[in-house]
Amino acid sequence: MSSWDRSRSIPWSRVIPVASPSASESGQVEENVDLMRERVWRDLAREAANDARNSSSGGGGSSDDAMAVAANDGMRISSDDSYGADASSSSSSSFEKQEQQQQARQKTESREVNFLGYVGRPYQTSDLFRNVAFGTTIGSITGMCFGFMDSIRLAQSSEVLKSASRSAQGKFVFQGTYRSGMFFGGFFGTFHAVKYGTRVLVDPGDAGEILLGGSVALGGILAKREWRASLPYAVMLVAMDSVHVLMREDGKV
Repeated sequence: MSSWDRSRSIPWSRVIPVASPSASESGQVEENVDLMRERVWRDLAREAANDARNSSSGGGGSSDDAMAVAANDGMRISSDDSYGADASSSSSSSFEKQEQQQQARQKTESREVNFLGYVGRPYQTSDLFRNVAFGTTIGSITGMCFGFMDSIRLAQSSEVLKSASRSAQGKFVFQGTYRSGMFFGGFFGTFHAVKYGTRVLVDPGDAGEILLGGSVALGGILAKREWRASLPYAVMLVAMDSVHVLMREDGKV
C-alpha cells in the first residue's frame, strides 16, 4: 500500500493540531486544523503523482489518474466540511426553538389559577391605567365630534334657536359638544376597563374581551332612557375598535 492510500484512511476530523498556547486560547485551533490538512493533502498529492510517474511505463496516463483521485478526495473533504457546518447550524437553530418553547411552557405553567378557576394574565396597575386613559381619550375626541355635529343640526332645525342670538347658539353648541365628549369618554373608558378586567381574570382572547366589554358598556347605555339616543354612536365606536384589534391580530395592520 502506498503512502497516498494510507493517507486516505486517516481520520482527519480527529487530528489534534500542534499550536502554541496563545493560539489555542484565542480560538484558532479549528483554523490551524484546516491549514495543516490542506498542506498535508498537497504534499501527499504531489508524492502520489511522482510515484505514479516513476513506477509506470506510460507515465502520463497514471499521473493524470493520480491527480484525478486527489481532486476527487479534495472535493469529498470540502463537501464533508460543508455538510458538517450545515448540520451544526441546523442543530443550533432547533436547540434554540426547543429552548424558547420550554420557556413559554414554563411561563404558562407558572401562572396561578384565580378564584374563578381560570388562568388569566398578570394584573398591572400601569396597564389598567393605560387602557382606561386610551379609551377615555379616544372616546372624548370622538364624542366631541358627534356632539358638535348633533348640536349644529339641532340649532339649524329648531325654530327657537333660529331666532336666538349668535351667542346663545354658540353656547348651545358648546354645551352639546363637551357633554357628548364627557359621555363617550366615560363609555369608551369603561369598555376598555372591562376588556382589561376580562383579560386578567379569564383571558378568553380578543373576541371574548370585545364581546363582554361591549355587552357591559352598551348595557349601561340601554339602562337609561335619555342615553339611548347615543346608542348608534356607541355601537360605531365598539365596532371600530373591534375591527382594529382583529385586523392587528391577523397581521394586516
